[in-house]
Order: sequence, then structure tokens, then C-alpha cells
Amino acid sequence: MDLSETRLKEKVLAMLKKEFPYAWVYKTADRWKAGIPDILACNEGRFFAAELKVGKNTATKLQLYVLKQIKRAGGCSAVCRSVDEVRSLIKGGDSNDQSW
Repeated sequence: MDLSETRLKEKVLAMLKKEFPYAWVYKTADRWKAGIPDILACNEGRFFAAELKVGKNTATKLQLYVLKQIKRAGGCSAVCRSVDEVRSLIKGGDSNDQSW
């Protein structure tokens, strides 16, 4: 059974709460501005943004633009397809640069 983006978001939020208990985490909702990443977090003074995608789903041009702007401002941002990718983003601070 394929994982939905909603279920992936739930798993990511659970991992963040367990592994990064002092991190500030904000989960965005559909009612907010289009293009805002699914997960926004700050841990140990670093800002992170993760746009969650599953299966063959891809980020929109607007989502990629926002991730690029976050990166330009000094944050770490990425399109993440798993809990492990979000964990790597926060631990390593690496964006999976997709030629933004």
C-alpha cells in the first residue's frame, strides 16, 4: 500500500518530536498560502523547510521557487520523499538541490 502525503507528514512529525524534542516545528495547513512547504522547523539555530512528496508526485514550480528562496536566505530546504530524507536534512543541513 502506497504511503499518502498526509501519512508521510504524520510520520515525519512523530520522528521530529521523538528525535529532535527541542526543535521548533510548524506544520502548515492547506488554508495557508500556496507554495509554503509542508514542514517548517528550526533546530539548533538552523531553519529547515521540507516539501513532502510521495510516489510520482512532484513539487510545483511555486513550491520549488519557495524552497529556493528559503535556501537563498540561508535556510535548508528540500523536497523529501521519506522520513529518512527529512532526518538527513535536519542532521546534515543539506538541501537536495534539484537545480533550482
